[in-house]
Amino acid sequence: MRQYPKVAVVVAGKGAKEFKVVNTATNEIVYKGNLSAPRIDISSNDTVRQADFSAVTTPGTYMVTVDGIGSSYNFKIADNVYNIPFIHTLRSFTLARSNTPINDPITGLTNAAGHEKDKTAKVFFTDEVSTTGQILDVSGGWYDAGDFGKYTPTAGVTVANILLAYEAQPEKFNKGQMFFPESLSTVDTASNMPDVLVEMKVELDWMLKMQRPDGGVYLKTSGKYWPELKIKPVEDVQNRYIYGLSTYGTAIFGATNAMAARIYEQYDPQYAATLLTSAQKAFAFLESHPEPIFRVDANQNTGSGPYDKTNENGQRSWLQAIGKEYSNVKMTADADDRIWVAAELFKTTGNATYEQFLQQKYSDILTVKPDAFSWMNTLAFGQWAYLTNKHADETLKIKVKEAFLSYADATVKQIAADGYACSLRNDEYTWASSRIAIAKGNMLVLAYQIEPKIEYLYGAMDQVHYILGRNTNGTSYLTGAGTKTPQNVHNRIHESTGITVPGQLVGGPNNWPGGDPIQVKAISTSKMPPAKVYFDVSGSYSTNEYAIDYTAPVTYILSYFSRIDDKLTQEDLKLKPEN
Repeated sequence: MRQYPKVAVVVAGKGAKEFKVVNTATNEIVYKGNLSAPRIDISSNDTVRQADFSAVTTPGTYMVTVDGIGSSYNFKIADNVYNIPFIHTLRSFTLARSNTPINDPITGLTNAAGHEKDKTAKVFFTDEVSTTGQILDVSGGWYDAGDFGKYTPTAGVTVANILLAYEAQPEKFNKGQMFFPESLSTVDTASNMPDVLVEMKVELDWMLKMQRPDGGVYLKTSGKYWPELKIKPVEDVQNRYIYGLSTYGTAIFGATNAMAARIYEQYDPQYAATLLTSAQKAFAFLESHPEPIFRVDANQNTGSGPYDKTNENGQRSWLQAIGKEYSNVKMTADADDRIWVAAELFKTTGNATYEQFLQQKYSDILTVKPDAFSWMNTLAFGQWAYLTNKHADETLKIKVKEAFLSYADATVKQIAADGYACSLRNDEYTWASSRIAIAKGNMLVLAYQIEPKIEYLYGAMDQVHYILGRNTNGTSYLTGAGTKTPQNVHNRIHESTGITVPGQLVGGPNNWPGGDPIQVKAISTSKMPPAKVYFDVSGSYSTNEYAIDYTAPVTYILSYFSRIDDKLTQEDLKLKPEN
């Protein structure tokens, strides 16, 4: 966008002094400037210098050149540069629908309906409510990532991210903008419901099927075995099972449905009532089960991810968020999720009982400095719901706001300290580091909405630049966006069809021990800096797999910075050779 700062990062030593900005259409030098002093970026070990060309605002296609160093890829300056990738991220969810035939004229993706056995999935365990072998229809929704599993925790935070975007700027979303493949809309064509809510309803409908009569929510749906990488959905004919149950997943489910209930009210009151009832049932289950529950049965993870928030990895975000200043605050693995569901129910219903629950049980945690939201840490979701509730206690809101903004201020400082203006600390180059970076950007956008400091927006935009290629690898981590993008995504639909679905965010650099064999070998046999541990190889599932909850924060931030006054066509959305 033309009015925001424009800064290129040049990997260079002391020799180079000047840079130029060239209009690639005319080959005219439109700007000359001096490079900043060299500095070491600790996450990449690169010696970097910045080239600030914010003064260039005329729309066009340009490149940055440095004598003796080289030239950048071509890039555009315009007010609408994010419109197409924004729509691509939305469409990536549509093209990940399970149990659905896909015939998409924009990407060329064609798939028969797969996993018909989701309609007759078998419960994997027995307890006081469920019975091993019990048959349930859990068809619908989206495939979560590169495999064919479907998980309620990631489903919830994915939908919540996008509903947050809609709630903040509903004018950015309209009917017809997603160019649904023929016959894929699940809403009457006469409805005025915007496409984004049509698509979110697909996932919400599946989530509703995962709730038990007692209000608890199953963890996931998948097969017993990991399918081969080059297999199409229709070719994976193994039986499907319903695994696990957790209080944290139940709370995420309830919070998402409570949020959705107030948003769908104007379009489908009956559906909104169903969503609210399901959220209230989830809350009742949590009240009757005050201690964290995460059910694990032998062999439940042989064909799908564990999504276990109760282990050390799952609680890592909590430990980072608490810090020494909150050492006296008692945390449980699902406290953040319980806060979130109560805050959303309070915001949607206005029922003061939910606020009393927060004040009596969680007032100390509600005012803790948050972390960027994910399925492992949803505190910021709950804080945002409370902060934006006009009925919430003003004194408590002040404390929550202070905690929220303290996180934003710390993030701005981290961005300033990084050579590439990335928000990631060295220890955050882990699974889904690209999602963490963009989620931090989202936190800054939210912070700007409650305290309009321009540095919050500039920092958020820096995270967009990071995932789109201004990083040590010179790679956009969002498929189809930019010149150098992931070509070998760890994704069975991609591998089996050869089709690249644009708008999917891959995990990015991952220096955390215990990844895939390619990553493990690299970090054990070399001294790769954390930010460089990325491999555009289909086998590198710990750095090059996409997931719905990675992409959702990108949708949020691109929607915020996009304009929709330009009418896109299907042809505009097709990938061009330079992509």
